[in-house]
Amino acid sequence: MRPVKYRSTLAITAAVISIAVSLSAGADTTPQDASDYRKSVMTTLKGHIGASSMHVRGLVDGQEFLVKHANGLANGVSELQHLFPAGSNVEDSDALPVIWENPEEFEAAIDKAVAATQKFAAAAESGDKEAISGAFREVGGSCRGCHDTFRVPQD
Repeated sequence: MRPVKYRSTLAITAAVISIAVSLSAGADTTPQDASDYRKSVMTTLKGHIGASSMHVRGLVDGQEFLVKHANGLANGVSELQHLFPAGSNVEDSDALPVIWENPEEFEAAIDKAVAATQKFAAAAESGDKEAISGAFREVGGSCRGCHDTFRVPQD
């Protein structure tokens, strides 16, 4: 059994660490951090799209990997509604102001992407190549529709 003094010191140390972690976890997100986080998530989505495309086109094998990418895509897209907080349109952002000026239209575009990626994930799980191909085209259409309206045009 440890001495009382040791247990008290341990308890106090644990409490101080817990408070420090709680305070840092509750820190406000800066606009730049929100933008950087958004870019990280979008980069992840781009990776899942690219890998899924290679599977859908038959360029690589591994149905189980297609399922993982489709689920990753659906999970990432489900986070889109939280990636555009007010004020996060910093200088190097590709997000257009219409996102915040017309939030209902933006939310509808996100809902379309969420539905498309969920359908794609279900199709991938089924293994039905025709369903997979059709659902993947819908994903592409939802991404393109959002990017055409809400993102700075890319070269």
